[in-house]
Amino acid sequence: MLRPLVIATVLLVAAVSAGCAGGSVSKQEFRQDVLSARNHADAGLAQVVDASSVEDLLARMRIAAVEVRDAATDVRKAPAPDELEDEREQLADRLLALSDEIVSTVETLEAFPEQAASTNALNFAAWDAVQAALAKLRREGIDVRPLARHTPQIERQ
Repeated sequence: MLRPLVIATVLLVAAVSAGCAGGSVSKQEFRQDVLSARNHADAGLAQVVDASSVEDLLARMRIAAVEVRDAATDVRKAPAPDELEDEREQLADRLLALSDEIVSTVETLEAFPEQAASTNALNFAAWDAVQAALAKLRREGIDVRPLARHTPQIERQ
């Protein structure tokens, strides 16, 4: 009877130790994960401006939505210092909202192709929310740049 109790106790201590062994990650480790996700999202958004037609624009926007959604997943999975867990969740939620907003815009432009052809700029409210979440992380000591404003390259002759 004593042996099963000892085994159970050892297993319980091992499980608790394993759960606590990781501890809190450093801000620098968290910064690397946030920076990687930010760069992933930014690269997806950057390629949108190189569209050569309405169809290409919509396809590129779909790709951007997937890239931003992947960045949200990466942020959500990233271990964060205890004091930055709320900020991590907020950034992940806002990236996900941006991805959803891009998808909704694609669906709207598909429904109204004549407006899509005359569109020369896109503005996403969730983009501003992502910027605010990144700014909050900067105030907390996580050195990560804002998302860039992307414009098409103008060919000079």
